Amino acid sequence: MNNRPSLFPGIARLAAFAVLSFLFLTPVRAATLDDAIVNLADNISEYLEEKGQRQIMLGTFDGPGTATAGRAIRASLKDELTKKQTQVVPLGASWTVRGAFSFEQTGSSAIVLIKANLFDKSGKEISGFREKVKVEEVRSIEDISRLLGLTVDLDEEQDAVAQVANDSSSSKSETAKQLVSKQAEVTGKLVSSVSEPIFAFRNSGNTVVSPDANSKFRVEIMVANQSTNGFNPLSIENAGGFPFAPLQANDVYKIRLYNDADHAVGVKLSIDGINSFCLSEDPSLRTRGTWFFPAKSVGVISGWYVSPTLLKEFVVTANGESLGLPHGADIGTVTAQFFHAWTENEQPPAVELLAKNKGQLRTGIGKDITRKAGFQKCFFGETLLSSVSIRYSNPDDLPLE
Repeated sequence: MNNRPSLFPGIARLAAFAVLSFLFLTPVRAATLDDAIVNLADNISEYLEEKGQRQIMLGTFDGPGTATAGRAIRASLKDELTKKQTQVVPLGASWTVRGAFSFEQTGSSAIVLIKANLFDKSGKEISGFREKVKVEEVRSIEDISRLLGLTVDLDEEQDAVAQVANDSSSSKSETAKQLVSKQAEVTGKLVSSVSEPIFAFRNSGNTVVSPDANSKFRVEIMVANQSTNGFNPLSIENAGGFPFAPLQANDVYKIRLYNDADHAVGVKLSIDGINSFCLSEDPSLRTRGTWFFPAKSVGVISGWYVSPTLLKEFVVTANGESLGLPHGADIGTVTAQFFHAWTENEQPPAVELLAKNKGQLRTGIGKDITRKAGFQKCFFGETLLSSVSIRYSNPDDLPLE
């Protein structure tokens, strides 16, 4: 990340009567979850280097109901440690890192706290590292919903925040109090989606899902039918409050998205933590990574975007297979995030004006899909309106009803 400030705290050495000293890093607020994991990797690698160690084993990262987030954090930490020339091995290292994460509300905001503890061969804890991210910026909410694979609708709550900010009839002090209250509703709903995950089926066949029965945004997975050469909607299962798609190895699938709102939206579609524009030949599209959906529309995303006339199929592959894709942090998760969108002749929504001021299976690259393309200049907002995550790799720790 360019121009990222140094957030590496010094290690406090504690005088101890024990043979081994316990080292603890004071929690520092990182800008994003990605920053927090980079900081953890830096601190762990520096400590290992001090002790003449270059190998480490990674254990589990425990957390609340979204168990898959623990594996996502572990996978991201492994990548960052590797970049620091710290070798992560399955067996044989003298020390092991195990961790935990929590997500909780504190007043009008929420905090993600990630702990990484270092243990020796006897299981004794010899060092501890912590990073926390305060959910206050719109980008943090987007990152957290993607990393934790959340299904939550924040549309009404975000609009309420903007309405308070634009209410000229209230005094500044009263407006400030109301903003704190409304922001607390946003973060409160975000926290609830972690501790008590829920979603709603939106049709009789249980193929269309959304965060709740009133959400304007819906998602459907369609799987290739080899006998008809067509695609059929896939019935979604309820896995302890999580939408679960029983996809199998070699399945080719598409994502159908429904925008019932009376305004256009931009959708960031991530498969296994990888944005669907990652293969784009256009660097600006890779960076933006957002699809445009007009008001009251239904559209299908058929694969990884390469160019206006070419996509690559979404195909389920066995974990560990070389795919030519970036490493996926959220293995076995399809996440669609919805944002405001508007054309150059339209005014940005009020909530965006406010924002500017403040597994086992994974998806690989399938066959080429050629198509015709059209162009429209448009703009995408930063405030997350809704997020729908569908898991598809049936991890061992995902509770099934």
